[in-house]
Amino acid sequence: MTANYFFVDRRDVDDRRARLTGAEHYHLSRVVRMTLGDDVWLFDDRGMTYRARIEAITPEETRLAILEKQGPRTRPLRITLGQALLKAKGMEFVIQKATEFGIYAIAPIEAARSVVRAGHREAKTNDRWIKIALAASKQSHSGMLPRIFAPRPLKDFLGDPPGPVTLALSERGGRPLREIVQGTGKEPPVDVRVLVGPEGGWTTGEERLILEAGAIAVSLGGNVLRAETAALAAAAILTHFWSD
Repeated sequence: MTANYFFVDRRDVDDRRARLTGAEHYHLSRVVRMTLGDDVWLFDDRGMTYRARIEAITPEETRLAILEKQGPRTRPLRITLGQALLKAKGMEFVIQKATEFGIYAIAPIEAARSVVRAGHREAKTNDRWIKIALAASKQSHSGMLPRIFAPRPLKDFLGDPPGPVTLALSERGGRPLREIVQGTGKEPPVDVRVLVGPEGGWTTGEERLILEAGAIAVSLGGNVLRAETAALAAAAILTHFWSD
């Protein structure tokens, strides 16, 4: 599904021409083996999308002619996922699938029960997360990359200016999320923050801190879900009911 969809650096595209270098050039020329005259789609980190035709393929780059340009897609709903740090595979899975859902931003949070901690390999980890998000954006043809913030403590995240709605998934009860998305009788919000705890859940002190910051405790039902499952269930419900 990603065969003709490529990410282009905004500095390498203008109204008439574009070029691909590095991993995207390699993928086009050596992996999917596209040829001169083939049409492809390009997108950049601003959400701009371009239909382009391959004019030249050299060992160093692919040069393309711009045939059509489309402005950034509007986001009817901007979801910021505040995800407590998970083990590497779980965190990568959440980032991949959240990107497919069109999440606006992902904010990793250092929680008391997080198995892993941000450390000296933080820059390398962030680079890997960005690569995973890029691949997921290509796969989903969303044309939009989520912002991925550096990990930080829960208190710092809660100190940000909140959006109209801040939701916190809780194992200790709370309003069913379906009631919130179906029963407001109002226009859906534009900005939503969703907090999801680590594998061991939020501590009592963390939940108190979250609620004191104005978040609404919400529930996804009676079953105890894995952290990554809960994050994606919340993303699916919110984007389904509020994005349109």
